Amino acid sequence: MIKLIEPTIELKDEILSYKQEFIYNNETIHGGLSLEEYENITDFIKSLENYKHKKTCPQNFVTAHTFLIMNDDHLVGIINTLHDLNDYLFKHGGHIGYSIRKSERRKGYAKEALKLGCEFLFNEIGLEKILVTCDKKNIASKKTIEANNGIFENELQEDERTTLRYWISKL
Repeated sequence: MIKLIEPTIELKDEILSYKQEFIYNNETIHGGLSLEEYENITDFIKSLENYKHKKTCPQNFVTAHTFLIMNDDHLVGIINTLHDLNDYLFKHGGHIGYSIRKSERRKGYAKEALKLGCEFLFNEIGLEKILVTCDKKNIASKKTIEANNGIFENELQEDERTTLRYWISKL
């Protein structure tokens, strides 16, 4: 069963393994708040606390909660739930970013994690509508968003990148 949990020091080996799988596959960890840039996983975990509160959130960032996507005791993904949007996030990022490790894709984890992330933003943060975006070439994310009642708004073209923008409303 899928659940979202906050990262803890006790899970640092799982997080390191997750990070290494992305690096090995030369992939970006979407929703990971620059996990791949941290040498020390403990420092990464501690840094996440700062994003939860406006007083401690780094400048030019918005408040957010980051969760590990767990299947039983195995880390299958990571999801970042943003409480607000700035101009960039309104166009390209949205309220939620997530990634699933390559070895665990095509098992429905992204669909369930997006659902749980939306529930968190609706029920704990109080949002009524959530913006979720994906690259036009990312068919899996497009299907995941649509499976979570994402309503297509538009696509934005910037340089060679096309971003699809969807809204998910609280039911």
